[in-house]
Amino acid sequence: MHQPIADARLWNRSPLVPLAALWATLWTLVAIIESSYYIHNPSIPPWQPLTLILSLTCTIALWLTFELRSDRYLRFPLDPPRPWFLYHLRRLPMLAAGYIVIVFGLRHAVFAMAGVRYDHLPWQGQIPFELAKASLFYCLWLGLVFGTLSLLKSREQSAQLDQVQKALLESQLAQLQAQLRPHFLFNTLNTVSSLMQIDIARADRVLARLADLLRASLSAASTSTVALRQELSLLHLYADIMQERFSGRVQVEWQIAENATAIPVPAMILQPLLENAFRYGIELTTGVENIWVVATLARGQLIVTIRNTGSTLRDGWRAGVGITNCRERLRVLYGDAAGIDLSNHAAGGVVASVSVPLGAVIE
Repeated sequence: MHQPIADARLWNRSPLVPLAALWATLWTLVAIIESSYYIHNPSIPPWQPLTLILSLTCTIALWLTFELRSDRYLRFPLDPPRPWFLYHLRRLPMLAAGYIVIVFGLRHAVFAMAGVRYDHLPWQGQIPFELAKASLFYCLWLGLVFGTLSLLKSREQSAQLDQVQKALLESQLAQLQAQLRPHFLFNTLNTVSSLMQIDIARADRVLARLADLLRASLSAASTSTVALRQELSLLHLYADIMQERFSGRVQVEWQIAENATAIPVPAMILQPLLENAFRYGIELTTGVENIWVVATLARGQLIVTIRNTGSTLRDGWRAGVGITNCRERLRVLYGDAAGIDLSNHAAGGVVASVSVPLGAVIE
């Protein structure tokens, strides 16, 4: 035995109401066409064609009313279509016979009460014609109902798919951010550990900065995107910590366009890039190096570049955990509209560039 459609309770039959109204109008037109002889014959009183039309349209309207009050169209799954149509077509003989009995019974009764005979084709010709007409129109009705319900189901499944994809997206972003936080914390604590061996006062300052940084990073991690100004605030805290560690060995210059600070960016997307600039451009050298953080708007995108001196990308280099996760987060959020590029700068050093499409500003 076939089971009812599992999500039938979620469906609303209201979209079938306009379809039923259209169907009743079609039957009214059929009745008017069939009664054209009575309508255009001046010797026939108006009540006769009106009786013919109303007997047909009222019967169809009454049938449609009971049809829409029932859930019979939702009892069978729409896929595959064959069982659904066979289930409803088995009612066809009863409905066609009932249609003939009611319509022609009403016409004969009204005409008899008026003392007039209702003439039509002989029954041996009239009954097959009416059966064929009722069958054709009922099959057409089933086709329209099936199409309407299929469209409703398609829209419902599409909405459910969107919800599932959104949930997966949020889960994937949370996983990527969770991978970034231990990586970021591990490298920062190493900085504090190295300072503890040489300068306790500086280590204390770094720990205080680290506390501020952790609070800011926890706040940023609670959402997928933040305003660029909030991301830069976290970046400043990290840069302060690293400048304490490499005191006198690095200069950080910030060049931020004012109209870029309200643009949303993925939370903690820039910290791994700045971390790499310190790790490879400063930590592995002995001289004074420079880091530039630049944010501009160009070609419908926010472009943030972090350039450092003191290092170059070797042939065959591969991105680490931080860069890989950042690229994946950009792909999940923006698809191909965003990305991260790392390359050797013409004037020396390495430049990392993050580009994201412009979105609604965050005040």
